[in-house]
Amino acid sequence: MIRADHVTKIFRSASSPEPHIALHDLSCTIPGGCIYGLVGSNGAGKSTFLRLLSGVYRPDGGTIEIDGLPVWENPVAKAQIFYVPDDLYFLPQTTMQKMANYYRALYDTFDTDRFRHLTETFGLDPHAGINTFSKGMRRQAATILALSTMPDYLFFDETFDGLDPVMRRQVWSLLLGDVAERGTTVLVSSHNLRELEDVCDHVGIMNHGKVLLQRSLSDL
Repeated sequence: MIRADHVTKIFRSASSPEPHIALHDLSCTIPGGCIYGLVGSNGAGKSTFLRLLSGVYRPDGGTIEIDGLPVWENPVAKAQIFYVPDDLYFLPQTTMQKMANYYRALYDTFDTDRFRHLTETFGLDPHAGINTFSKGMRRQAATILALSTMPDYLFFDETFDGLDPVMRRQVWSLLLGDVAERGTTVLVSSHNLRELEDVCDHVGIMNHGKVLLQRSLSDL
């Protein structure tokens, strides 16, 4: 379970006298073993919230816990998490195989057999340079690496925007399988509720740095 209580995140810049309050007094609870859709317009604070959940950012106020553990500077909590950001980053001049070796060193749960199977299924060459991939192929590569890590918590930030409809269905099928078989918790942010409503169990709607409401999809 993920619990965020009264979380605030403020960004300050030397070029601007006024601080930017990205999140203000945000509270929400995300149950384990579900697909949770985080919906909101651009600038609502979705990406900031995901980076806080992943331990990339430190909250300026409030607390964030995953299974009762604080996330910030906590290797035990972070070992359960894989975060796929909107702005993908790979090591310079790397291949999928080299990235797999990198994540294998970080995650004890990395499944080499699954990585091989998924690269074959998606038709990607693990030894080709990722810098030669198209935007959609880079999205696929990031998704393959995330799934191969076999984490308890998977966070995707607008990840499916770069995938064609057929590939999107294939990825959702894999995620649904992990939720059903392994109890994985999947959190997906999007500005498009229609994209999420066929697959999500719960939805939280964000606006101006707060979760305005969260419901099971059937109640919503």
